[in-house]
Amino acid sequence: MPIMLRVDELEPGMVLANSIINRFCVLLARGRRLTEYDISALRRKMPEALVPVIDPVLDEVVDFQEDAHDRQVSSEVRRNIASVVRHVGNSVRAGMALEGPNVAGMQAVVQEMIRYLEENPVTMAIIEQSARWNAYLQEHSANVFYVSLVIGNTLRNYVKQERERCSALRYIPHAMDLTPLATAALFHDLGMVPIEHLYKKSEPLTDHEKALVRAHPQRGAELLPAEIDPMTRLVVRTHHENQDGSGYPQGLHGEQITVFARILRVADAYAAAISRKAYHKAKSPIRALYEMLHGDYARLYDPVILKVFASITQPLPIGAKLKLANGQWAVVVAHNRANPFKPQIIIAFDELGDPLERSQLRPPFYLGERSDVRIAYFAGEDLHFLNDLPDWHDDVRHVHLERLGEELLDFMYP
Repeated sequence: MPIMLRVDELEPGMVLANSIINRFCVLLARGRRLTEYDISALRRKMPEALVPVIDPVLDEVVDFQEDAHDRQVSSEVRRNIASVVRHVGNSVRAGMALEGPNVAGMQAVVQEMIRYLEENPVTMAIIEQSARWNAYLQEHSANVFYVSLVIGNTLRNYVKQERERCSALRYIPHAMDLTPLATAALFHDLGMVPIEHLYKKSEPLTDHEKALVRAHPQRGAELLPAEIDPMTRLVVRTHHENQDGSGYPQGLHGEQITVFARILRVADAYAAAISRKAYHKAKSPIRALYEMLHGDYARLYDPVILKVFASITQPLPIGAKLKLANGQWAVVVAHNRANPFKPQIIIAFDELGDPLERSQLRPPFYLGERSDVRIAYFAGEDLHFLNDLPDWHDDVRHVHLERLGEELLDFMYP
């Protein structure tokens, strides 16, 4: 399994643990032994990337959690959806109306991806960002689609319960069907296509431009063809509504917002936060998740969906090399569904960054289990703030027991 290294830490002869992918294309294949030319190319094209390389010693003494399948499924789904979004964008830019037969072909891809995810379930929702990505809407929509479907598949019973609880009907046929969620995720930013030039602005938006952005959910719903499922149109129109009523365009809150839109809201916010744009630097996955869970943004989201999303997110990836407060270095061995900020780690490097002898290696443990081990940095980012976070999982178990159900609790707290 990999250790994630910065590009400037790479040396010729290191072997890639996972393929290096950019814009859904493989740049360097898994198992490749890096050359000086490879490293120079990565310095030019992906200077901020974290590169997974094999550590033969740790592989022999530690059972790393395997995430290659999750990465493959993520890449396959997002690649297909990005292609559809590109086609949609080109049609809208050309002034062509989205008509039933055209949308039917797109929805066929959506159904294929729904089946693919059902047949290839994942443990973690992994998003690999492209370097110097210019077509923001394509990658963003693909990421939102993928994350929304992973959340939806995890929460099918909750989806059914919420749809029926918030409806005048006691029973809704096909209440667990995720097609409206998937189709809405595909089209959720359709209203941004006519104003996508705003993504390339480096200066703050004007009041007029802000108004255009706030109008994009309604505009996107209007651009959908008449034949589209009414629930899909509703989700597109309401995907920026917030749990506390502070969203737009209607200021809906809580149960006034369909559960599909609440799922999409979480996926959209996370995918946007970790994406590069001209007007702001991308946040790291761990910073984005921290702000969503523990910052002021937490009030914007359905708490059940947010906590379940956190349990299937890997903000500190398998193989992440963490600088500890005592100067040593640890490597992430496994994700922790009960608390994404406290993964299982093994201390593997000394204060100088040199590998520990095999006899010095001790069994893996979870961050937080030992009072003498505190995280300091990952990839140059200061993470001291994670050491004193409250444990949120017990609160979730107590407050949301009835809404989560025993099946989900078993998933989150195995």
